[in-house]
Amino acid sequence: MQSARGCGIERPITELGDKITDSGSIGCFDPALAEFPTRALPIDQVIDPLQVSHTPERIAQYRVAMERGERFPPIAVVRIGRRFFVADGHKRFSAYQALPVTDILVEVWPIRRWLRDQWRQLRGKSRQQLTLLRRCVRDPRGRAQAARLMRDTIGHWRRIGRSLMQRSGRRG
Repeated sequence: MQSARGCGIERPITELGDKITDSGSIGCFDPALAEFPTRALPIDQVIDPLQVSHTPERIAQYRVAMERGERFPPIAVVRIGRRFFVADGHKRFSAYQALPVTDILVEVWPIRRWLRDQWRQLRGKSRQQLTLLRRCVRDPRGRAQAARLMRDTIGHWRRIGRSLMQRSGRRG
């Protein structure tokens, strides 16, 4: 049985039909833009823990660009057991889900890569928070920025909570 060329797809071409291009792309995702191995998955096997976004306008822009045929890097997923969780590309994933598609090309990150990304984000946010904390003591603009960062952080965790609640509601 023939499989898709050069993108680590484990499903046969005949099963995916004409969704795979000569370059190994599926839809708008180009495996040449990935750093790690890629594979095709049924879109319903990909779990996005951050499916509630604070930027619906950006998701709409991505969807329109995808419909025009623009190329995007595959979303990054991390495999935990038999499940695939979105590690990077939440907005691209949401935009792609809005299209009439059944499969998605993903980049499969090793756990170490995902942990490195989480550490980078934690360091960056911590640095930002410490800088604002020092500024807010003596600078009114620093206080306003610190308040905004606090609202953004609370909003981020609320979105995560809503996403998890929606996901748990679909199972039961």
